[in-house]
Amino acid sequence: MIFKKLNIFFSVIFILIVSSCSDNEKTIIIEGNIPNLPDGTIYLSRMSYNDKIDSVITKNGKFKFSYKIKSDEPIYLGLHHIDKKGVFMMTGFPTNAKYNDGGFTSSLFMSDSVIVINGKFKEFHPVGIPKDIKTRFVDFPRIKAGYQTNALFHIDGDLFDNITKESFNKILFKIKEYPNSFHLLYSVNEYKNSFSPIQIDNFLRTFKGEITKSKTFNKLKNYNDKRKINKDSKSPLLKNQKGKIEKVLDSRFDKHLVVFWASWCGPCRQEIPGLKNIYKKFKNKVEFVSISTDSNEQLWLNALEKEKMPWKQFIVNEKSNEYEKIEIFFQLSKSIPYTLLLDKNMKVIKSHVGLMSEIELDKYISE
Repeated sequence: MIFKKLNIFFSVIFILIVSSCSDNEKTIIIEGNIPNLPDGTIYLSRMSYNDKIDSVITKNGKFKFSYKIKSDEPIYLGLHHIDKKGVFMMTGFPTNAKYNDGGFTSSLFMSDSVIVINGKFKEFHPVGIPKDIKTRFVDFPRIKAGYQTNALFHIDGDLFDNITKESFNKILFKIKEYPNSFHLLYSVNEYKNSFSPIQIDNFLRTFKGEITKSKTFNKLKNYNDKRKINKDSKSPLLKNQKGKIEKVLDSRFDKHLVVFWASWCGPCRQEIPGLKNIYKKFKNKVEFVSISTDSNEQLWLNALEKEKMPWKQFIVNEKSNEYEKIEIFFQLSKSIPYTLLLDKNMKVIKSHVGLMSEIELDKYISE
């Protein structure tokens, strides 16, 4: 009798353990039958082909992944193939979306439970890329998947590019069409500082279903609530290249040009010579400030030694305690170089993502 009770007890414990593990795991099945795919190995990756998470052998064009993902939210996935001769195959997937009014092929799909890829691939060669016998560019057949991938493949690839006043309505319309799309939520979260707190509220109210209980949704909501109550017009404090904490902005200036950059960012480094020339012209009227987002402080200091920028230098990164305050104050973009112009009240007048020429910088400050 005691033995029977113990059996029941351990059975219950086992079921609870299995259940608690499975709550945090999701099995994804990716099955393909692509007749013209050479024998070799196909790799599953997250976001970039450099971040491989699994691989299987391809034989006669067939392959199957059964991969467990420990994530409460969908993630982006991609595939690439290497045949037995070492030829690398960069793959894309046809969509119903557009990019710059043309067709849009996505290199990624979402982690729906079942993804099926059947049919022959089509090879092409991108314009402007030198031909290489060890690299092939192909479009795989259309994916059959679930809601998240379907939504991704119906959202234009440039929807969040060059955000203007018209962008808000376009994005809101698309959220109404796909109110449970994590791709849209992730994109809104990434570009949150390009929209006002009221606009973000409208986006959040438009999402429906389980997505509203997600970690990303609630994190964005909490962040946006902080933006709404933030009335601080005082300059934030950051560490400079000498290791001292000081005010980022000097209230004696009527304008402040702030550039976010990093030592590893090629366009950021390319922009510096032009910035130096513009600094000579405006240094008595406009305060220049550079803020590095480097996670490695020594690499930042090495870059400063080489670049010799004669204006204030600071550092902050996403793991810093100050990061959220900086993000809110400067309406920070995830992309760099990111350039802002602030007025004498330390309010952002305008912002720009990407490399600017010397002429563009001159015009940016003068207008």
